[in-house]
Amino acid sequence: MKTKLVCFAGLMIFLASFAYAQLSGAVTSSYVCFSCHKDQAKDWATTWHSRSHIDSNPIYKAMINYISRVTYQPEESILVGCAQCHNPKMTIKEISGKDSFNLAKVLNVETEQTKRVEASVGDANIKDGISCNICHNVEKINESMNMEMRGFKAVEWGPNDVIFGPFEDDGRAGIHKSIQKEHFTNPDKLCMACHFGGETDNKNGVELYATGKEFLGSDDTNQRCADCHMSTKRKGIITPEITRPGIVAKEREIRSHLFEGARNSDILKDTIALNAKPEGNNIILELTNLTPHKAPTGFGGRSMDVKIEFKNGANVVNTQTYTLEIVYVDKKGKEMVPYIAASIKSDNRLAPNETRKLSIPKFPGATDVKVTVTYRLVSDRILKLINFSDAIFSKDYPVTSLDVKL
Repeated sequence: MKTKLVCFAGLMIFLASFAYAQLSGAVTSSYVCFSCHKDQAKDWATTWHSRSHIDSNPIYKAMINYISRVTYQPEESILVGCAQCHNPKMTIKEISGKDSFNLAKVLNVETEQTKRVEASVGDANIKDGISCNICHNVEKINESMNMEMRGFKAVEWGPNDVIFGPFEDDGRAGIHKSIQKEHFTNPDKLCMACHFGGETDNKNGVELYATGKEFLGSDDTNQRCADCHMSTKRKGIITPEITRPGIVAKEREIRSHLFEGARNSDILKDTIALNAKPEGNNIILELTNLTPHKAPTGFGGRSMDVKIEFKNGANVVNTQTYTLEIVYVDKKGKEMVPYIAASIKSDNRLAPNETRKLSIPKFPGATDVKVTVTYRLVSDRILKLINFSDAIFSKDYPVTSLDVKL
């Protein structure tokens, strides 16, 4: 009998250990997190973070396809480089013997290397993009002003059974441990692991994605990325449906996981302050960037249009548009996508907290002016260049508007 009890106890210990190992391993997939963290998962699913893999982001796919055609490289070669931020847990970080790999792909010759790279790019474990098991698995951030040290090069991952965040472990979670980390209480450090930017962003030394650099150069560095993009803090309980005997859930100051942008929030309304008044033969427009980074910022294909409609009664008699954007060109001066551009031809975006005045001559016979500011995820010029069409990216997202009597 004693022998049976010992065997039974040993079996239970083994099963418990096996179950925990299974759970610990499962934390490598964010979909395990969703079963408990429903609110966070629902918010996150609306974000670009959830679409950072090529299979779930049509503009990313179109851009990679275009670059592949223009540079005569297989898509996988480009994707491995982009994965530094887009998919930082991709198993292959760099393609050794890249020329031979590219040649094999061009000739459609399957090798052990092509199979490994293709499997890495298509790995199911990275297809949920920048998700729970990316951000909340970062144990340490190695801060550096070296612009190349971003994405997976800037972080050190922790164990799969540990979640790092802004709070200490309260003992309620059964599937993982929780450890508080400073880069969650000061989340700019985590954001800037990818969203920093700099002069060495593409192979020609052209600056891309410089939001963090813009922010550090502003006079408003007390404002945090999370203050705008993860909502204001609110009192709440994380996963209130989880109950464990003897443990009372703590009410804490929590934020949403929307990572707010034009598509999933009204964040644009806090981007630009607009004023306009008639002055002599002109209309004086005043645009103020309310953000601590440039407007627009991030991906170089974004733009803002300031549309000025002169009206006589209900009739529009003249329309003018002033566009805030970056224009990238190749070595011949032809417009090019940012990632392979040779230089920046022009950049008239609003600097952080900048106020800019525009003097627009009145149109003869006009009695009123309507000024409308809108935002584009991708400019028409870039969409045409890569031969891509999608309503989400060609839509004008409203920012602000103003009516002026002449």
